[in-house]
Amino acid sequence: PVPFGVQCSKRLSADERDGRAGMLDKVDALFARLEEVMAFQAIRQGLILTIPVLLVGSFCLIFLNLPLEPYQDALAGAPHIEGLLNFVYNATMGIFSLYVAVAVALRYANACAEWHGAFFIQGAPFAALAAYLMSVGFGAEGFDLVVLSTRSLFIAIVCGLASSVLYCRLVRLRRAPALYGDTLDNVFNQAVSGLLPIAAVIALFAALNAAVAALTASSCIEQLFFDGVSALFPLATATLGSGLLYLLLNNVMWFFGIHGGNMLDGVAQSVFVPGTAANAASLAAGGGTVQIVTKTFFDVFASIGGAGALLSLLVAILLFGHRRNVRRLSAFAAVPMAFNVSEIMMFGLPVVWNPTLFVPFILVPLVNLVVAYAATAVGLVPPTVVDVTWTAPPLVGGYVATGSVAGAVLQLVNIAVGAVLYLPFLRRYERAADERAQDEYRGLLALQREAELAQREVALLDAPGVLGSVARSLAEDVCQAVERRELELHYQPQFDADGAAVGAEALLRFRHPEYGMVYPPLVVELAAQAGVLEDLERAVFDRALDDAARIQELAHEGVVREDFTVSVNATARMLQDADDVDFVIAAVRARGLDAGRVVVEATEREALRWDAGASQLLRRLADAGVPLAIDDFSMGRTSFQYLETSVFSVVKLDGAMAQGVLENERYAEIVSSITKLSEQLGFTVLAEYVETAEQRDLLHRLGCSYFQGYLYAPALPYDQMVEKVRSAPRLSS
Repeated sequence: PVPFGVQCSKRLSADERDGRAGMLDKVDALFARLEEVMAFQAIRQGLILTIPVLLVGSFCLIFLNLPLEPYQDALAGAPHIEGLLNFVYNATMGIFSLYVAVAVALRYANACAEWHGAFFIQGAPFAALAAYLMSVGFGAEGFDLVVLSTRSLFIAIVCGLASSVLYCRLVRLRRAPALYGDTLDNVFNQAVSGLLPIAAVIALFAALNAAVAALTASSCIEQLFFDGVSALFPLATATLGSGLLYLLLNNVMWFFGIHGGNMLDGVAQSVFVPGTAANAASLAAGGGTVQIVTKTFFDVFASIGGAGALLSLLVAILLFGHRRNVRRLSAFAAVPMAFNVSEIMMFGLPVVWNPTLFVPFILVPLVNLVVAYAATAVGLVPPTVVDVTWTAPPLVGGYVATGSVAGAVLQLVNIAVGAVLYLPFLRRYERAADERAQDEYRGLLALQREAELAQREVALLDAPGVLGSVARSLAEDVCQAVERRELELHYQPQFDADGAAVGAEALLRFRHPEYGMVYPPLVVELAAQAGVLEDLERAVFDRALDDAARIQELAHEGVVREDFTVSVNATARMLQDADDVDFVIAAVRARGLDAGRVVVEATEREALRWDAGASQLLRRLADAGVPLAIDDFSMGRTSFQYLETSVFSVVKLDGAMAQGVLENERYAEIVSSITKLSEQLGFTVLAEYVETAEQRDLLHRLGCSYFQGYLYAPALPYDQMVEKVRSAPRLSS
């Protein structure tokens, strides 16, 4: 993110901009820059932060308004249950704007602290709370609590953002010295650092509200805003034009977090509500339609699923969306949206303040209104004659409002038309989200690889900002994949100098729905930090040993060499744990695997982590018929110490040496020394990363016995590996 009011540094180059052919691509670029402004991110993240409160309140609203007469009769007969639902609703959705003001302020302050350095961010929500309550006239005579609901959502967003921007800048300008340096904690000192900034924010908003009260007829900022928006609608007749204008203003306000229904309620009551009763009276007297565009007409035909006709977006996501998290949210929102409670989708995706969805959010209700108006005007659908509650489900609402099945059919048509209109914008949204996810993943991957090169530990789950969020999300996915045994194993075959396949190394693969194939060491590191490394390793061994059993059957049938081995990697933690070593031995025996069929590999870097008791456990594995290989072998002192114990029967050369042997004479000398040592100590040498015949031939002349690399085959799924091995010569060992 970038500071408030400053665009991100990640911009398209001039050549890239010139290469953009379509207007939509230019809009995408504009939206991408907008979405990386810190203020914009704070609004979206703040709205997302309120989802738990939103869900609780939304479900209470559904339970209170289920349009089933027996249910409503039962609810009326249980006043304590109805009272409890109302109580919870009032404590959640009834003061929803208050939650939003605090959440937006907290997210902005948190982002600002990450950008500029830590400071007392906890003061921002207090400043926002005070600013918002003053702006809505809290405590004034005649104050109506309905203001704290979604009616003043826009004011809440503005107050939360503006107050936190001011607070953060003031705190960074004035670093208060510690008043009590010998205190046991620093909470008091931090709180004092926020004293003057909070006071300044409160004073500013108090002055603004006092000015509004003195200079206008409104009592506070919110009342002035409410009166001003209401005055924008001067029409007094219910026509197609006034209906389109009403919907346009309503949905534009909703998109920016303003409760359009509340703002325009006076217009709806005076202009559009009376039409339904007038139609019913006229038709009962044998007359025709008096007024097509009514408040009920909006609810059942134009705004199906709430503002923006979001039920159409829901359908588009469930039928054509590919992002897992969006589909999961949509499935969760489907039940409340069936009753036109769209807040989960509105604030959870989110749709509000989401520029990618602005056009269809405004357009779909307008198109729905025109289609419904035309169908009613030509007589395909009767006019609305019954006022239905806004929570009436689709099809039910259309049928009851018109007294005809045609009303339900018209709703289906409008839902389908809306889904078609939403679809291209949904594609754009998902494409942008995919690109953003890939950028975030590449950032996390770079952090992991940097730590690997420096050979240091890195706390990925505690990384600041978006990298930490991505790491925690990916770690959760890894945990689920381990639990469900969804991780894959690919196998890279190993060959001797004659081209005969002698074995295969099992390599971990995790295919993520958003990031694609995840870097295996990153998977292992996240599993370790998430506390599921033991489960991951055992899952890998179980899968590899099952495949080894299948390989053994092929070997006994003569399909592959009798001495064909399957190598499996193990961490230092696993090879130092007696229970895990016993697990491997028991798993090998349970499958009836021949001695030497499975080889356990550990890297030289892992060997550095072994304690004094590791040698005994390694010996236990070797004695149980499970050979050991040391991977990435160079000339490290630790490596030679373990070779002297005769525990390892296979040495896999460090990849850098194997790849550089053609260009670096010293590498060639080292490889030659290792192979000569292998003759004395009785182990075999395998070279990885063999990519050319020239490289293989030199390594063979230097004494290497076996080879693995792209010259022969990449890592392959089990079935493809078997086919590759089946086509290789099967020379005797």
